[in-house]
Formats: sequence, structure tokens, C-alpha cells
Amino acid sequence: MAIRGLWKRRHRSLPEGDFESGNGASPEERTLLRALQDLAGAARGVIYDVPLADRPLRLPLSPVYLEGSRSWRRFLHARRALDDGHLTLLLSLRQLPDDERRLVVDWGTAHANTFLLVEPGEPGCDLSDHRSPLAREVLELCRLAVPSEPSVAEAARERWTAPTPLGARLRELYGRWVWWDAPLPEGRSGAEPLRLAGTADTLSMHLLPLLYERFPQPSFDVALAELQVAERELFGGTVAAARSVFRTRLGLPVLHDDRAVDRAVRHLVNLGRMSVTSGGRDALVFGPDHPVPDDLPDEEFERLFIL
Repeated sequence: MAIRGLWKRRHRSLPEGDFESGNGASPEERTLLRALQDLAGAARGVIYDVPLADRPLRLPLSPVYLEGSRSWRRFLHARRALDDGHLTLLLSLRQLPDDERRLVVDWGTAHANTFLLVEPGEPGCDLSDHRSPLAREVLELCRLAVPSEPSVAEAARERWTAPTPLGARLRELYGRWVWWDAPLPEGRSGAEPLRLAGTADTLSMHLLPLLYERFPQPSFDVALAELQVAERELFGGTVAAARSVFRTRLGLPVLHDDRAVDRAVRHLVNLGRMSVTSGGRDALVFGPDHPVPDDLPDEEFERLFIL
């Protein structure tokens, strides 16, 4: 099943729920993309619809190059449009083996750690294969939902597929959030179930609390301290620039709150293990024996330079 899809909120002059479904999609496929968008409850997302037979394969003796199908290249094009450093749901139409999970999230991305991979929770679910019983069932539900599709203006204001049998079935099938416990190559993936119930439930509603639970503030403090020792060259700019490491490197704590990295820097400075300065003449310097004042606003702290 070729969804060919991504969605993102556009310019304010356009409907809030606008999305791109690609050329040649059938009415049922466009309905499924909208239903997945409604299920996600997020402003932006991309669909991984590459069938098992077309999955990317690493070339022998090459750590970089892949043998990629047309559907894989189409997915890369869609993913590239949202590879801008903002958290983005990445919904897979099937459960993935660990090596393919890495490729889907990490291969060729600038901000791998901002893609939140969600797979179907039901074993054997493969909506990418139109021959599978579940895919045929879901497409039939899409066909039945098409006549009830509201006008463009109404669709922009509501999750119209949520109360339909299609919406109910997708809530049963999805999902589980995949995360990594450490940077690659040592990191291993784990999965957290997302159990949706009523029509108001969305993946985002359940995922955000899990992000805070899985990656609390101490996890950022520890990760930054380890990076400061092992790869100090990563932190030569402003405090705000230190956030980029947590957006680009898969397996670090997911940056669900920009200030989490800033707080980790402040913590290390106050422990005397890092120094920051305002720069210029009469520069302020905080570090060993000179902790950051508690009343220094976050907006000023993020502009300081890491020494």
C-alpha cells in the first residue's frame, strides 16, 4: 500500500489540517493518510510505507551505502521535508526489525533524534502489503468512510475520522513507540506501548508523558556530563547551540523541552565542571567558584558562550 504521505501545518492562510498525500493516491489511501494524521494528533508527521519486499538493505562490506528501492527513495524524499530539528512523528505501517528501524530514523538524516518512530502494536500487522488481511480490512473501512468525509473547511477543524470504525480500528492497531537507550552503535532499541481508548485519544497525547518519563532532567545532566568529557569539542558555541547535539545524535535523550539542555549546562557550571561567559569587554564568567545566579533569566543564559 503506497501512502506517499507526510503532513505538516502550513502557512496560517491555509487550513490547519492541510497535508500532502502525493500524486496518484486513491481516495482510500488519502482517507487512510487523514486517519493516521487524526490518530497521531500531531502537527507534523511522515509515513513509512515501504513494503517488506522493498526494504533497504546494506551493501556488503559497506557501512554507508544501501540498496534502496523506489518506495524507499520516495520515503526519503518525504522525510527530508521534515528533517528540520523539530519533533516529528514517524508512523510505520508495519513492525520493523532493529536494523531497519535504525535506517528509517538515522540513515541520511540531519536530526535523527527528533523523529519519534511509532509502529503498530499488534504482531503481524502489515498495512504496507495490500494482500494482508489487515490491510484489506483497513482499506475497506477507508472505502466506507469516504462518503462521510466532510467539506474541506469542516475537515480542517476536526478529527473527522476518529469516531468512525476506521478510527476505532487504527486505535486498536497502534501502537508502540520505539526509542534507543544509548547512541549507536552500542545503543539498543526498546518499545513502549501506547494504549489508546476513546475517540479523543491520540498518539501524541500518550507519547508526550512517556518522553518526560523516559528522559527526565537527570538523563540530560548525565548525558551532557559524559559528552563534555569524551567530546568536549562539540560544545564551543552558545548554550543554546548545545541543544543541536541532542537533536542530531540518535540514542541521546530526546529533546522534548529545549530548556532541558540549558538546565544541564547550568547544572555543570554550578558544579564547577563547565564554564560559560558573556564574551566581550568586562565579560561575565561563571564556572568554578562562580555559580550562575539563580535569578539570571533563561533567555540571557542561553546566549552565554561555553568555554
